[in-house]
Amino acid sequence: RVLSIQSHVSYGHVGNSAAVFPLQRLGHEVMPIYTVVFSNHTGYGAWGGQLISGEVVRSIVQGIDAGGLTDVDLVLSGYQGGDDIGDAILDAVALVKERNPQAIYACDPVLGSAQSGCFVAPEVQSLIRDRVVPQADLITPNQFELGFVTGTDPHTLEETLAS
Repeated sequence: RVLSIQSHVSYGHVGNSAAVFPLQRLGHEVMPIYTVVFSNHTGYGAWGGQLISGEVVRSIVQGIDAGGLTDVDLVLSGYQGGDDIGDAILDAVALVKERNPQAIYACDPVLGSAQSGCFVAPEVQSLIRDRVVPQADLITPNQFELGFVTGTDPHTLEETLAS
């Protein structure tokens, strides 16, 4: 079972809108929790919707836990629109690992891209770099995000591996 705490967009395929169906097709039971509910990826320009608070995320995790988080093997996280989401995600990871010490936390540190730079708020940038990424068992950054979280500027394969 996978607990996937990521964004939801109505148009486009990012976050849970991109992850849930392929994971289900591979035979995994996925429990999506949304960090935002947006019309589209914010990189497309105009968008509408809202951030989901850390309190709401915690409430959903508590509800799932009432049914049992003991069989969750993987927690995925992605876009964190607000600075209180990171704490809620880390709380969920701690609870899952308490229930199943073998569970893995995989973090996509969604921060931006080489073309756009950072597209999350400064407080979210530091939250992801300083508190969320260090708790992850696995991270899946793009080249820009890898440089940001490691304080490097990787361009070649060797620089990327060093980062």
